[in-house]
Amino acid sequence: MLDLRRVRVLCELSRCGTIAATARVLGFTPSAVSQQLSALERETGVQLLERDGRRVLLTPAARALVERGQRIVDDLDAAAAELHAARTTVEGEVRVGAFPSAATALVVPAGQVIAKRFPAVSLGILETDPADGLRLLRSGALDILVTYEYDLLTPLSDGGTISVHLLDDPVVVALPAGHRLAAAESIAIADLSGERWIAGLVGTAFGLLVQRACRAAGFEPLIAHRAREFRVQEALASAGLGIALLPNLGRTTDPPGVRFVALRPPIFRKVHVTFRRGSDQRPAVAVTLRELTRASAGH
Repeated sequence: MLDLRRVRVLCELSRCGTIAATARVLGFTPSAVSQQLSALERETGVQLLERDGRRVLLTPAARALVERGQRIVDDLDAAAAELHAARTTVEGEVRVGAFPSAATALVVPAGQVIAKRFPAVSLGILETDPADGLRLLRSGALDILVTYEYDLLTPLSDGGTISVHLLDDPVVVALPAGHRLAAAESIAIADLSGERWIAGLVGTAFGLLVQRACRAAGFEPLIAHRAREFRVQEALASAGLGIALLPNLGRTTDPPGVRFVALRPPIFRKVHVTFRRGSDQRPAVAVTLRELTRASAGH
């Protein structure tokens, strides 16, 4: 009989692509992951992995095992959730991951309500980006993930999970208060050709947003500054050093020296709550999802 824990490791390797990434997601050492996979090869009696330099590739037999094994893992998770649902008391630990502005605007208010109404629920909150959060959700390290995707960008794959839309977060233009378009009711991206832009870090979804939006409008942006934090981007705009695209949920309310103007046509950051199939049958997860939905209604 195959050890299901080792099958889980193989399934995670198929998603993460490397032993190091798999180890980070599962909380193991790379050596422990390699040992689990070697033991699984001995159990199956077939070769599951092929070395390609520093990379590890799954053999056809391994891919077939992952396909079938993931269904078994999902079924067992759903069965465990159903057993939790049979309880009448709403209790237990719920681990929620969220990107920073959603953690502040949605998860913290929901957590306050849960702490008051359901004191037997232990809510743990982790600030995380969507890509890392999705891996943690799939591995079981998180129960719920509040994530997003921008218009114009390719959404992340979320096979084996369910995503429920929470809200459409409009993207606005952050302009210096003295900018020629600061008093406009709305601005087309094409009107901003030739401006100095402030963008997110290279390699992030937010880092791609300015580039994709400007290219869709027919020009290549001059990106003068890059920053991870929205507050830094607002400070740069306030100083007259450039303009930025910021999601409404993450921006400061009326920061000095900055004007926020709507886009025409609009661009949205679509905010979702994502969870593993069947996990919403656990009462503690169900009430957390409900309170997150209620918190999003005010935005």
